[in-house]
Amino acid sequence: MFKKILAIGAHPDDVELGCSGTLLKYQAQGADIDIVVCRDDNAPKPSVWRDKAKMQQEYKQSEELFGVKFNILKNPTDEDGRPVLTWNSKFVKTMDDIVYNGNYDLIITHSPGDHHQDHVNTFHIVNSTLRRWQGEFWLMEGGPYSNKNQQFKPNVFVDISDHIDKKIELVSCYDSYFSDTLLHNIKGLAAYRAQMTNSKYAEAFECKWRTI
Repeated sequence: MFKKILAIGAHPDDVELGCSGTLLKYQAQGADIDIVVCRDDNAPKPSVWRDKAKMQQEYKQSEELFGVKFNILKNPTDEDGRPVLTWNSKFVKTMDDIVYNGNYDLIITHSPGDHHQDHVNTFHIVNSTLRRWQGEFWLMEGGPYSNKNQQFKPNVFVDISDHIDKKIELVSCYDSYFSDTLLHNIKGLAAYRAQMTNSKYAEAFECKWRTI
């Protein structure tokens, strides 16, 4: 059983979408959970398509439900006031400080095959940081961003049947984005992945590597 887990998403809602059922399961078994959000959507200017105040309300609601305070990293902004997440030495150093002071035995982040550029950059930042780290490294599946991902090769399947309702509740915190149809499809993906665990619902991961 994992004792301390770090889940790293590009945005608020990514961890809920990709691995919250698994985090809830291990949390119930006594694991400590930390969550990092790499892109700061508390930017000075509101998003062109999502309201800043609403986004803050959504992720704070998720924090409360999860019982975990998110570590939201600070980003530079472009000329339009949008946060910029870049795979560079500065972000890698920031992630180094988090990872190597955390005593984690499992780290979870995005697959590099996702079609969202922030997810890809987050993977590369984390992968660079883990150059000397020892533990288990998983990549998560975050539909709808991963539904064209041909690089994702799942080889770990976690039964989340006891936690699917809370996973959907967590994702539902972001109701400015996730419609009833998307929630249905998220639950459907978990049902599909559950075939590998002979259960009702599961989350799939690619174990990139482990060092023991």
